[in-house]
Amino acid sequence: MPMIYRLEDSTLYLCEPCLDELGPIPGKWNEEPLDKCSVCGEVDLQAQEEMNQYSHDMDNLSYEEDQFQSDQELWEAHIRDPHGVML
Repeated sequence: MPMIYRLEDSTLYLCEPCLDELGPIPGKWNEEPLDKCSVCGEVDLQAQEEMNQYSHDMDNLSYEEDQFQSDQELWEAHIRDPHGVML
């Protein structure tokens, strides 16, 4: 999978094959894995897949934390009044 690079602060994004084909272009090239090549439109699928997996993991973690908080609140209400009616 080609990696995507951006020329300094410009809007020029190139994948490795296009960068090699166009020859040495002076300037500082920074990796921008979530963008696409300005010439051929290639994307770094591995980086995008990793970002999607990370986002999915964070969604799951947020759900688990919310569920834990809800369970914790129910438990604390039960401790305060173990024989009472829970609303």
